[in-house]
Amino acid sequence: MSKLSEKLKSGQTAIGSHISLTDSTVTEILGDVGFDYLWIDTEHTSISLESLRNHLVAARACGVSAIVRVPEVSQVKAKPILEMGPDGIVFPQVNSYDLACEAVAACKYPPVGNRGWGPRRAMHFGVDMTAQEYIAKANDDILTILQFENIQAYQDLDRILSIEGLDVILLGPCDLAASMGYIGDWHHPDVEQVVDDLFERVHKSGKKIGVSYGLCDEQELLLYQRRGVDMISIAAETDFIVKGSKDLFHTMKSVFTS
Repeated sequence: MSKLSEKLKSGQTAIGSHISLTDSTVTEILGDVGFDYLWIDTEHTSISLESLRNHLVAARACGVSAIVRVPEVSQVKAKPILEMGPDGIVFPQVNSYDLACEAVAACKYPPVGNRGWGPRRAMHFGVDMTAQEYIAKANDDILTILQFENIQAYQDLDRILSIEGLDVILLGPCDLAASMGYIGDWHHPDVEQVVDDLFERVHKSGKKIGVSYGLCDEQELLLYQRRGVDMISIAAETDFIVKGSKDLFHTMKSVFTS
């Protein structure tokens, strides 16, 4: 069981960050910082399958859990990523019950789903486990995470939460607000009302709920802490580079500019 899964099962909040650059060195660095998991994004970035594999190698080397966001709900897109052995798959824009069923099925072997056979790296190339051992645990071990990013999904929420094999509903507040006509205003009272209800209903169903956010202050974190968030993904390596370099630049400028 991955570190992320252990945190979720124990009821503790799992804390993570995002990876958007192609160089796996950033995964090695952030993994050594101590995050519970890293979210490697192939939806909004130029990360290729080869780069992704290198990120997953780096994650395993430093003992951090790794989840991967695929570009869309697609069995074809998810399949090669699953075979690389991530700890979970994140599907974006899951805006209906049918899409949610398709996403979950893509991660599960028959008879539960329709994932094809060919795990290779996921089963460590057979070095320390057999195919039968991998099959026995794969359906339960790989976290299936569906992003809640559109108000359309809200209309189908109860049916989505009934799907067997769904582990986490993950809020994307920025896209949710945009879908409600409040782009850039994800704290609009109408959006907050939906988010509060989402947290209550997901927890009542026994599922876990997470949130993905950019670089933010402590007050934003406390907002989700009070809601009882189960996993929270904040900022990315690019944010850390910008923040660190700007802080250093202003310090140097203050020292060397009279």
